[in-house]
Amino acid sequence: MRLNNKGYLAVEVILASVVAITIAVFLMEITVKLVNITDDAYVDTEIITDKTLIIKNIKEHLEEDMKNNGIITNISCNSLYCNITFNNSTTSIIKIMNRDGVDYKIQYGDYSKNINKNLYNYTISSSKSEDYVLIKITADNKFSKEPFEANIIVYNK
Repeated sequence: MRLNNKGYLAVEVILASVVAITIAVFLMEITVKLVNITDDAYVDTEIITDKTLIIKNIKEHLEEDMKNNGIITNISCNSLYCNITFNNSTTSIIKIMNRDGVDYKIQYGDYSKNINKNLYNYTISSSKSEDYVLIKITADNKFSKEPFEANIIVYNK
């Protein structure tokens, strides 16, 4: 009995190569999508953490200033800062500073926090009622359609 030792046909080699390349491209596509999803989740988590820290610390500092200086009698905001006037005519400022064209930082008194680099178009606004003061910090998010919004609410009595 004689064996046929001609080797692989060119069609077989081409077909195997096409199947292997198709599988490789499919796996690369899945890998890239998963990396993007992971990166987006990381950025969202970092932004939520920053938001929580900003609200907590500015609120604590405002409440401490209110204990020392009385209630807030006036609050006026421009796009990147708010002037806060207390009962004893003391003033303080919440401001967002652009340090080097890239990094932004929010500051109130001796508290300062670098803000995530994926946020832009910051604004600070405020409203004051008889009992409460609301300071709203907003920004646009490069990764998400949801804008960044930190609402600092302080009881003003």
